[in-house]
Formats: sequence, C-alpha cells, structure tokens
Amino acid sequence: MAPVKMMNKEYKYIAPLWEDEWFRLEASAECTVPGYLVLRAKGPAVTLGRLAPEAARRLGSVLARVAAAIEAATGAERVYVLSFCEEDPHLHFHLFPRTRWLAEAWRQAHPGAGEPVDGPRLFVWARVEYGPGRPLPSVFPEPAAVLDLLRRRLGGA
Repeated sequence: MAPVKMMNKEYKYIAPLWEDEWFRLEASAECTVPGYLVLRAKGPAVTLGRLAPEAARRLGSVLARVAAAIEAATGAERVYVLSFCEEDPHLHFHLFPRTRWLAEAWRQAHPGAGEPVDGPRLFVWARVEYGPGRPLPSVFPEPAAVLDLLRRRLGGA
C-alpha cells in the first residue's frame, strides 16, 4: 500500500499486528523503540468524545490487552498511553513501553534529571533519539523479535 500523507508529513503504511471491527494496531513508523505501538480507531472519529459508543466500550479492554502484551514482550515497567491527534487528526493512541533499559538511557542522556522519570519528556526524547535509521543501544531487544512476540500474544492480525 502507498504511503499516507498527513499534515505535510508522509507515513508508511504499516501492516497491522492485530485488528477488529473498531481498531487497528500497528508498530510505530516514527520510532524504533521495541514494542512502541499505535492503536488507530477505524471510522471517522477525530476525538475520544466522537468515538462510536460501541467502540468506546471496547476501547478499555483493547488498551488493557495491548498494554499487557507490551509488558510481557518488553518487560516494560510502565506503558504510556497517549493521544494527541495533532499531525494525524484521526483518533489514535500511542502505547509506549517505558522499560528499565530505556529509563537508564534517558538518565545517561539527562544527568541530574532525578526521580521519578519525567514520562512526557522521555517520550519526546526517545522518539527523536531512536527515530527511523537511528541505532538502538545493544541492551535494547531486537525490534523484530519483540514484534513477533507481540503478534503471537495478540493472536496475529
């Protein structure tokens, strides 16, 4: 499938890891952190408040299931769930694994950042630091292996 252009930015189409009638789950095309997924609502919703009632009821269980799969596949201590819908106005959720090794990389890059980890800043930093084509530290798991684990845990597409 051809790339999709949104807000003057081109995004590669990513084959879904899982989908149902309301949502499609895919690996992030903007960051290579293993286990970083994007859950996209199907249909016209551009805000959470405009999501179809049936889809809204389903959303909580889907987010919990995906977060559990990310935790199991990456050992994440936290899974950040974020929705901005700015560059891509369609309703979507970033599910970002905050692992011990990612927090350690953040602390090395930001000496004196202190505790607890500043999640929003870590998220923005990681998306730049580990963007497409940027090397991952050797302590990070292989992204393809993590995607295989996630695909198996979620039952495929």
